[in-house]
Amino acid sequence: MPTSLGAAARAGAIRPATASPRRGLAGATGDHGRSTTHSRGVGGSGAGHTPPPARPPADVDLAPGSGPCRTPNGRLRLCREEKGWSQERLAVELRRFAVLHEGREAGVTGNMICKWEKGDKKPSLRYQRLLRALFHRSSAELGFIEDDPMTGMAAIGIPSAFPSILDGVESLAGNLLSGAPGNLVDAIAPRVLGTDEATELRGIPAEGREFLRVVAAGGGAVPVAAVVTTAAGASDEPPWDRLSAALRQRSPATPELAHQLSQHTAGLFGLEERVPARTLMGRVTRHLATLAQLLESTTRTPARRQLASTAGETAALAGWLAFDLGDNASALAYYRVAIEAAREADDPALWACVLGYESYQPGGVGRHDQACALLAEAQRRLGASASPLTRAWLAAREAEEQAARGDGRAAMAALDRAQESFDKAEPSDRVWTGFFDRGRLDGLRVTTFTRLRRPTAAYAAATEALRAAGPAATKKRSLLLGDIADVHLARRDIDAACRFAADALAVVAQTDFSLGFARVQRVRERLVPWQSSQPVRDLDEQLRVLA
Repeated sequence: MPTSLGAAARAGAIRPATASPRRGLAGATGDHGRSTTHSRGVGGSGAGHTPPPARPPADVDLAPGSGPCRTPNGRLRLCREEKGWSQERLAVELRRFAVLHEGREAGVTGNMICKWEKGDKKPSLRYQRLLRALFHRSSAELGFIEDDPMTGMAAIGIPSAFPSILDGVESLAGNLLSGAPGNLVDAIAPRVLGTDEATELRGIPAEGREFLRVVAAGGGAVPVAAVVTTAAGASDEPPWDRLSAALRQRSPATPELAHQLSQHTAGLFGLEERVPARTLMGRVTRHLATLAQLLESTTRTPARRQLASTAGETAALAGWLAFDLGDNASALAYYRVAIEAAREADDPALWACVLGYESYQPGGVGRHDQACALLAEAQRRLGASASPLTRAWLAAREAEEQAARGDGRAAMAALDRAQESFDKAEPSDRVWTGFFDRGRLDGLRVTTFTRLRRPTAAYAAATEALRAAGPAATKKRSLLLGDIADVHLARRDIDAACRFAADALAVVAQTDFSLGFARVQRVRERLVPWQSSQPVRDLDEQLRVLA
């Protein structure tokens, strides 16, 4: 195997020390609690001398010898990225939040956030409290303490305040259903935010205050959200039905709030690249419930149109996650309501995105004609001017499906259109295009040439794809490595084919990505003539562990 192709892959390959069953994999990389707490000693002072009160430090040094050093706080980073915020943006939000809720400034900077996430320092107790209130997460969910070893509650997304929240929900949900007075959100918000933080909600504008209360009530745990929904009289509706009903009603939302919700959706799309679908699905459906609740009472204004578009994007993401989890019926239901949202928002690019996602279902089971029809309709809906990156992705998808049909002329024409649109595109012009970079385009070229049985062109495209792709263990990398394994198999380089397939499985072990797993399985089917060789036997062992 030429050095340029193998060395580039080995630089980014990630192999787990042990593999776990594929559908029971842990969450995202770094999704673990901090295992050690640290304290500072207090020096003595002269007799009768009272030292002046010291300003609480922003963070605490993790001194050598006091426990493991530089344990990255992946959970804090995950919560930040879910919001779509940079480290500097989180620092700005935290300073604003401190003034609003404490009446005093905070000296946090983006560099401090970076140190907290890298594990160089740990936030002080004040900043831990502010971060808990800002994100509506427990200390364990933010990586400040380790999970409860007996219950594992934090590991499954249930905050430490959950029992007291249930007390408030159970006592007041009955009042709401029976018509008795009582405010469910006011009762449980102090349990989520803390008494001081809940009291300070009075200083926020009405629309923002109500939204924060909704998030406080529903954002902590799935069971709580379910009880709140029951009190509202919509407990038996699946998420897509509730959104569909909401799209036909009205709600008060400001453009600023709509923009914040759109940023949250963008953050969820960013997380999808590396977080397993099973881990992310709950966050997406909770966000979708918030959007539906706002749409239920918003009039037809520009803010409602933006809300409808954001809700459609979120429903499309939920559909993609459901497809990754093997729940095709739910995926199609989410796609249908996402198209309904696209129709209301007059958003043809969103409609095209949904059809592009839907094309993976028939394509994955060999119905390539149906996949091509969906992709053709998607490109027709999109038109010639909107979202060049979406147009490039759809054309590249069509190329690999046309190649599977054996239509080389149509496949090459689609690749040419994809390249032309990609060259004109701006980075990430819509939330769903963040994954589609040069490396992903080259990866689709590899698939197309491999399916057309053009090994020389496929090998050249694979070399470019590895050069363009980063080393991160993302879902699209598992597809690329699986395709490159196919390229080496076509060249009868069995050792290299098995090595790249194993590297793809290592990424699948971290991301639990069904498409990546299926891609390796197809490579294994073509390895039958060499199944007695040691490289193939080793690959079989990895497949057995993950299957």
